[in-house]
Amino acid sequence: MKYAGEESNTQKSNSMKNLGRIAALILLVVAGVLLFQYRGNLSTRISKVLAASEENPIPVAKLTKQPFSLSVPSTGEIVGLETTDVPTPSTSSGSLTIAWLIPEGSFVKPGDPVIRFDSTDAKLNLEKQTNTLTSNQENTKIKTQQQITDEKTLTIDRTDAEEDYNYAMTVMPQDESIFSKWDIITAQADAHYNKERIEFLKSKAKTQQRIARSDQQILTIERNKAQSQVSLLKETLNSLELQAPVGGLVLYRRDHREDPKVGNQSYPGQVVVEIINLDVLQARIYVLERDGGNLDKGQPVVIKLDAITDKQYHGTIRSVSSVAAALERNSVLRYFTCDVAISDAGGDLKRIRPGMNLQGDVVLQNYEACFVVPSGAVTYREKEKDNLVYVKKGNKFVGKTVQTGLSSHGEAIILSGVEDGELIALTNPFETRKLYLPDFSKGSATQGRGPMGGGMPPGGMMMMRGGGPPH
Repeated sequence: MKYAGEESNTQKSNSMKNLGRIAALILLVVAGVLLFQYRGNLSTRISKVLAASEENPIPVAKLTKQPFSLSVPSTGEIVGLETTDVPTPSTSSGSLTIAWLIPEGSFVKPGDPVIRFDSTDAKLNLEKQTNTLTSNQENTKIKTQQQITDEKTLTIDRTDAEEDYNYAMTVMPQDESIFSKWDIITAQADAHYNKERIEFLKSKAKTQQRIARSDQQILTIERNKAQSQVSLLKETLNSLELQAPVGGLVLYRRDHREDPKVGNQSYPGQVVVEIINLDVLQARIYVLERDGGNLDKGQPVVIKLDAITDKQYHGTIRSVSSVAAALERNSVLRYFTCDVAISDAGGDLKRIRPGMNLQGDVVLQNYEACFVVPSGAVTYREKEKDNLVYVKKGNKFVGKTVQTGLSSHGEAIILSGVEDGELIALTNPFETRKLYLPDFSKGSATQGRGPMGGGMPPGGMMMMRGGGPPH
């Protein structure tokens, strides 16, 4: 049972709580109205507080020339010794028969014979073509002499016909009172015959000349063909002995696990023998795609084997893959694959085995003297297509155009454009920091929602704006 005094106290407490809530709500409404009314002054004051002070010093560095080597890291493994193939030559006969083969395991020097192929067929063909060429030359001489003889014979016959014609025309009887008609007709027939004979011999001479030219052309074609065959067969005979292009150890290339032997057929391009260079190791390295933009053949590589930590080796890139590929399935990392010839590992061949892991540094560029600065000190101007650094002159910074070299991550190489001992800004001294606040004049949050439903306008975050030197 409650008393009247207790009920009165409870009612007073509830009234006080309601009054406090109403007062707090009134204060929030008044604060919102004041914030909306004085939003411009408030934004200006906050921007002044958060803006970078002009008294803050710009970091600088003194330029000093120094040698610098630009390299990119890589990983990889030893894949074996350098191997040089000795392929079967391409000949007109197609396959070749092995007549002699150097024993496997032999050490050879450059120029030593390693394979000899059977030359019997090539020699027979060479002899046949040589005989054909000799016969052609004799036929050419005979044809030439025969042509000369025929021309002389035709010349004599034509001269004789011309003399008979001239005599017939000179002594031809025409007086019927002295000569009979038979004599006159016979003399005219003889003259006409000699005239026709002259024309026939002229036509025959032209025909024989054309026939002689055709015969000579046929003989020339046959002679050229025989000469070509002779040259080809001589080249074939010279290529039937394969010599070692480099020095090293001879190993056989086995086909279906069978050793090559004398009497086997070898086809053009087939490798029967390979020579192992015991002085040159081969390694395969992998360079990240982001670092492989300047890879090229002939670039030096410094290699350290994980199993031999007390030495480092040197090699050169022999080949670079045309595209980057992932080394593991579903991996996002891609690598360029390079084959490297290691030239100074001959004394450690007993310690080195294929499959050993290694770390390599590919030397992209060696600079004898250059300036090495942080990459933030160099500003690239898109419009002018050049690079700019800011040199300190008294209390000011002056922009200078510089020539840069290959740069690494976080470092830039300056080759020219500045002097030794100058102070340069490590950052762009004309960059400013600004604060952007929401624009309350554009309506409430519900009216300013974007496509994603957010109520924060684009300017409601702190951003770095890159300025430039005042014009």
